[in-house]
Amino acid sequence: MSQIFAEIIINNKSKATDKVFHYAVPDSLIDKIQPGCRVIVPFGMSNKHMEAYIVGLTDHVDIPIKRIKEISSLIDEYPLIPGKMLQLVQWMKEKYICFYIDAIQTVIPTPIRTKSTSIVELVEENYEANKQRHVKTEKLIEILEYLESNDGSASIADLKSYFSEVKLEYFLKKLLESNLIAKKQIIKSKIGKKIDKLFYLNQNINTELSKSAVKQKELLNYIKDNPGVSAAKLKSVYKGCDSAIKTLINKNYINIIEKEEYRYGEQRIYEDKQFVLTDMQNDAIEEIEKNFSMQRNVLLHGVTGSGKTEVYLDLIEKYIAMNKDCIILVPEISLTPQMITRFKGRLGDKVAVLHSGLNEGEKYDEWRKIKTGEVKAVVGARSAIFAPFANLGIIIIDEEHENTYKSDIKPKYITREVAEKRCQLEGAHLIMGSATPSIESYYRAQTGELGLVVLPDRINGREMPEVFVVDMREELKQGNKTIFSQQLTEEILKTLRDNNQLILFLNRRGHSTFVSCRECGLVMKCPRCSISLTYHMNEDQLSCHYCGAMQPNPKLCPKCGSKNIKYFGVGTQKLEKEFQKKFSLKNTLRMDADTTRFKNSHQSILDIFRSGKSKVLLGTQMISKGLDFPDVTLVGVITADTSINLPDFRSAEKTFQMIAQVAGRSGRGSKEGKVIVQTYTPEHYSIQFAQLHDYVGFYNEEIKLRRELAYPPFAHLANIIISGFDEGRVIKAANEIGFYLDAEIKKYQDVEKLGPSTAPLSKIKSKYRWQIILKGSSEIELREMLQNLVLSKFTDIEGISISIDINPNNML
Repeated sequence: MSQIFAEIIINNKSKATDKVFHYAVPDSLIDKIQPGCRVIVPFGMSNKHMEAYIVGLTDHVDIPIKRIKEISSLIDEYPLIPGKMLQLVQWMKEKYICFYIDAIQTVIPTPIRTKSTSIVELVEENYEANKQRHVKTEKLIEILEYLESNDGSASIADLKSYFSEVKLEYFLKKLLESNLIAKKQIIKSKIGKKIDKLFYLNQNINTELSKSAVKQKELLNYIKDNPGVSAAKLKSVYKGCDSAIKTLINKNYINIIEKEEYRYGEQRIYEDKQFVLTDMQNDAIEEIEKNFSMQRNVLLHGVTGSGKTEVYLDLIEKYIAMNKDCIILVPEISLTPQMITRFKGRLGDKVAVLHSGLNEGEKYDEWRKIKTGEVKAVVGARSAIFAPFANLGIIIIDEEHENTYKSDIKPKYITREVAEKRCQLEGAHLIMGSATPSIESYYRAQTGELGLVVLPDRINGREMPEVFVVDMREELKQGNKTIFSQQLTEEILKTLRDNNQLILFLNRRGHSTFVSCRECGLVMKCPRCSISLTYHMNEDQLSCHYCGAMQPNPKLCPKCGSKNIKYFGVGTQKLEKEFQKKFSLKNTLRMDADTTRFKNSHQSILDIFRSGKSKVLLGTQMISKGLDFPDVTLVGVITADTSINLPDFRSAEKTFQMIAQVAGRSGRGSKEGKVIVQTYTPEHYSIQFAQLHDYVGFYNEEIKLRRELAYPPFAHLANIIISGFDEGRVIKAANEIGFYLDAEIKKYQDVEKLGPSTAPLSKIKSKYRWQIILKGSSEIELREMLQNLVLSKFTDIEGISISIDINPNNML
């Protein structure tokens, strides 16, 4: 049999190691090694043990066999990355211009990855003789005694923690030279299975315990009355019982059964009504299936409240009945609890959950449920697109227009694109649903690239809420300087009188958007970023929402010493405070990044609101989409101008989507709904079309501007950010890269370069930022240019980082 070689990728993020290496497969692993497996290999001159991933097997190599090292060991019993997913990894590496290992680690959740630990262990051979001959100092004796008491080994980190000794390395070196200890590197998974011990009475034991064994008798009686009680439960009932349990085990009085316990398992009953589909929904499903039969993915454009989720559920039940697997993506963690309730209520234990709100152990367990086929569907945020299903049938992307579907770390992938590629590779189908589709997706549907299925009306003939636009300039003229217009104030009072619920939306967290001195005009900015600091009243602190830096709120202007330094603007904290003061109502709920930082806080807030215990929910974008509360009859948009004036070609689209989505939270039950939109630019077309619930009208206006200005979908963009701590070096590098790209552009027909120039956010986390934008009709040409840039000398400039984002969400 000819020698088999593994093509592997080393777990190391470096240009030098971003390639395939060849290792010989030892005979002992021939029947176990497959592409997608994770292994340990000796790497480099020092043969350091490193984690690596097998991406292929071959019986031919172009280098002398004697130079090829052998795989040391196999980490997992099965391939972590299925064959089709390996193809997806390769595609992502090329499309998003990232390291191979970046793409690999994107498809594997963090808990599955390994950690490397340096340990020392006692050398048993001639141990006592060597100890007597070489160990003379008290410190060496202490170290050896510590190792002996820990089964002969300990990590370097534990030794440093225990001894707190600056000279520890010196003493370890002495022990190594004396052949008393050996240094090793252990690579193991970060998280393992959670195994619980269950206790049962051994029925075959007849001997009585002694009268003095009171604790042991109590434990035996408890286990007898509670067969299968867990070790954790037993220890919580009987504190300090470890010794007694150990004695009972040694005397064979109790039997132990080890059972895996899943860490994610909410103690709640999921219920979901089985709705009878409307004719409109049945027609939509029929049209979707027709498109699928023609191998065409579908954009489901349904107005808010049109029953898109019920369409999803019906299709998923059909796919599960065909033994197919399903992925359902939602853009916000805040939507996940609601979607989980719907899907678990209908599908039971066939559903797994994947999102950033889970801890590492919970993610590990949910991932393995999917990998082993224990579940048939997963509900999750962006990363759930990589759920390791073996028989994928359908992917559903709810609220497909959302920015959160774009990754902001390498690889900077767009979930829609990854979903389409995965469906293509695995023969699955894709639905992208939204009341306000992205301009790019709707354009593709208009040109026939995607099938377009429309749900034009709310279910059961419910009317869309009436939207009123309030010109806040007129409010000022009438002397109203509060954040509540007269019309919004009246509607809030009426809603509360009628015992209904209301939602107030403001896409700024914190108390105030900035702090400024009225004497000299100083605006308090983050010293590490080119961003004004936001005032947070609860902590009486100024916070940077980019780097997280905090500093006390100044009582005097640090520039001129004036006492007249005040906060300006309004955030959700101030909105809540002003609301409670104006309407004499303390029982309000606020949902933003500050109030949802703890586990299950999203669920808790939504449960309270759903129960009716609070009538008012205030928040940021978390409350603007997907939520369904039948008693909400009023939605107020405090300011619609937040995104209109951003230096971003998508600003109008984001404004329309924001208003239309939050407006859709009103009037979803049997009661009529109203929406009040406050703005200083009521004439803007995005606001006017949102008032009419007219997506198509907005699209027709926006697509004309995109065509005239050659913006997506009529062109592709690449944003190159050059950053570093030394501003002079950043500027120099940006100019050099600009000159290089000027020469490269001549090779291509239709690529335009803008910049270099200072980035709109010119400093973040103490790093200065410059920007170059490339625009072209061919994404292939853009990628080729950028790949050449990555391979050039410019990505090796010391102290300079280069970030490349193809088709970015924003240009900041």
